Amino acid sequence: MDRKSIAGIALAVIGLVCWQIYFTRETQKAARAQELAAAQAAAQAAAAPPPVPNPPAPAPGTPPPDGTPATSPPPPSANATSATALERVAVPEQLQKIATESAEYFFTNRGGGLARVVLSKHAAEKDSKVVMNEFGKIPIAAVTETAGQGTDEPFEITIVDREVTFVRTDARNLETRKKFALPRFETLNGKARLREEYRIRLDVAFTNRGTQPVQLPAYFLHTGAATPVHYGDLPIYTGFNWLRGGSNRFIDVNWFSAGGFLVFSHPERPVYSETYENVAYAGVTNQYFTSLVTPIVDEKANSDVQQRQRGATAWAQRMAVPDEQWTAAGHSVSGKTILHYGVDGALGMRGFTLQPGESLSQAFDLYIGPREYRRLEALGRHEDQIMNFGIFGVVSRTLLVSMNVLRGWLGNYAWAIVVLTLIIKTAMWPLQNKATTSMKRMQALQPKMNELREKYKDDPTRMNTELMRLYKEYGINPFGGCLPMLVQIPIFFGFYNMLGKAVELRNARFLWVSDLSQPDTIARIFSIPINPLPLLMAVTMFWQMAISPKSGDPVQQRVFMFVPLIFIFFCYNFASALALYWTVQNLFSIVQLYATRNKAAPTLQKVAVPAKKKPRG
Repeated sequence: MDRKSIAGIALAVIGLVCWQIYFTRETQKAARAQELAAAQAAAQAAAAPPPVPNPPAPAPGTPPPDGTPATSPPPPSANATSATALERVAVPEQLQKIATESAEYFFTNRGGGLARVVLSKHAAEKDSKVVMNEFGKIPIAAVTETAGQGTDEPFEITIVDREVTFVRTDARNLETRKKFALPRFETLNGKARLREEYRIRLDVAFTNRGTQPVQLPAYFLHTGAATPVHYGDLPIYTGFNWLRGGSNRFIDVNWFSAGGFLVFSHPERPVYSETYENVAYAGVTNQYFTSLVTPIVDEKANSDVQQRQRGATAWAQRMAVPDEQWTAAGHSVSGKTILHYGVDGALGMRGFTLQPGESLSQAFDLYIGPREYRRLEALGRHEDQIMNFGIFGVVSRTLLVSMNVLRGWLGNYAWAIVVLTLIIKTAMWPLQNKATTSMKRMQALQPKMNELREKYKDDPTRMNTELMRLYKEYGINPFGGCLPMLVQIPIFFGFYNMLGKAVELRNARFLWVSDLSQPDTIARIFSIPINPLPLLMAVTMFWQMAISPKSGDPVQQRVFMFVPLIFIFFCYNFASALALYWTVQNLFSIVQLYATRNKAAPTLQKVAVPAKKKPRG
C-alpha cells in the first residue's frame, strides 16, 4: 500500500479516534453525575425505615436441577385487594430453572418472566458463563401497563415439560396469561437449528373475568437489560435497538448523558421513548449478545388486526452497575473504580377494551442469545439488522460470511483472517502494482517538481498551474496512487465493523492470543497493558513506509511517519483480530514491494499533448 493510501485511511481513522474520545469523555461526565445520584439515593435509603424481610421460598416450589416438570403454589391473589409496593416486595420470589443444551432459563414468579438466562456455550471470564439480564431488575417478558413500573407483580407459575405458563388476575378481574414455549432443536440441523436454538415462542392472552368492561390504553413487553461482558467493552456497543421504517435504530448508553455543543447541548436524558406506527422489533444489546422481542403479525388477518399486532412504542432507560456489584458477579476490573452502564428496554403495544368474558391474544418471538449474523438472519423478520454494520454493511457481511466459510475449511478463525487477507491483497495486486509504478514515475519527476516549487515559491497559484502542466506534459496522473486507497477504505472499515461485532471470534485462540475479540494483553506494567500485535503492526507499517517509493515534499514524508502511531492508538485496545488483519496485509505489501522494487525505473518521456480544437465560427 502506498503512503497516500495509508494517509487517506489514517485521516478516516483519526475521525473515529476523535469520536471515541468524545464518547469516553461524555461517559466519564455521566459517571460522575451517576455517582452523585447514587450517593444521594444511599443517604435517603439510610434514613428510610428498614424494609420487610423476605421469607424463604417454600421448598416444594423449586424444581429439580434437571428441569423436570414442577408446579409452584400460587401467590396471593390480587382480586381481594390491591397490593401495595411493600406487599409486592414481601411476596417470596420463586425461581424455576429449565436447562437446554445451549442455555439455562430461570423463570421468576415476580413479573412472570425470565429473571436471567445463562448461555452455556459462551464463556464470560474465567470459568463463568455469559448471563443475559445479569444486572437487570426487570424480568425479560414482564408485561406492564407502564414501562418500567409494576414489573414485580406476583404470578402463578406452572411448568409442563418445556412449556412455562404464568397466570395473574388483577383487581379489575383482568387475567393475564403468558405461555413460554422453550426451544426444541436437538433433532434439527442446518438453518433450522440456527433459527431455533435461542428462540422462545411467547403467547400473551388477556381475558376479562369480571362483569364490567376493562380498558387498557397500552401495555409493554420488557426486553430485560443488557450490560457489558468485559470492563473494557466500549460503551458505544451497549444500547437499545428497534426497527423503524425498515431500518434499525440504535440508541447507545451515551445517548442518555448530558452533552452536546452550544445550541445543540442537552441535559441528561432519563428515558428514551418514541412512538411509531410499526415497530417490528425491540431489544437490548451489548457488543456480542442480545435480548430481542419481535411481535408476530398474522399476515392473513385484516388490516385492523395486523395494526394492533404491530409494536407502537420503543422505550429504554439507562442503568448503572457499581463497581462492587460488578466484581461481586465475578467480573474483572482494570484497577480503577468506574460505573458500568447498561440499558433496559421495552416494546409498547397498542391498547384495547375487553367486554366481560372477552379475550385478546398476541404472539411474540423472543431471541435471547449471541448476536450472530447467521442466526439473526434465519429468524426471518429483519432481526439481522441489529448488527449495525453501517454504510459499508455489504462489505462487512461479505467479509463475515467469507471468514466463516474459511474457518469451516481451516478449523481456526485466525487462519481464516490470514487467508482472507491474502485473498484480498492478491486480488488487488495488479491495482497496487499500477499505483506503485505511478509513484515511481512521480519520484523520477521529483527534481523538476522541486525546481518549480523553488522558482514559484512566492506565487502558489502559478506554482500549482506549472505543476499541473508538468504532469500533463509527461502524461502522469498525480492521483494515480490513490486508487488503492479508494478500495482499501471500505475494506478497512468493513473489517473494523465486522471484527468488532463478530461473536464467533470470542475465545478464539491464536499463538499467544487467547481471545481474538479482545486485546492480546500478555502482561501489565504499572497498569498499562502490553499488547504485542498492535506493536508488531506498527513495526510492519514503518518497514513498509521505509521501502516505499518516496514522493511529495520532505515535510509531508515526515508527517507520514506519525501514521503508525495513530494506528497504534486506534487498535491498541480493540479486538486483536483487527491488528492481526492489518499486520498480515502490511507483510503482504512488503513482499509485494520487494518483488517489484528491482524492476527498472520507468523512464520519463514527454507525451504529445493534443492540440486544442478551434471553435467553429
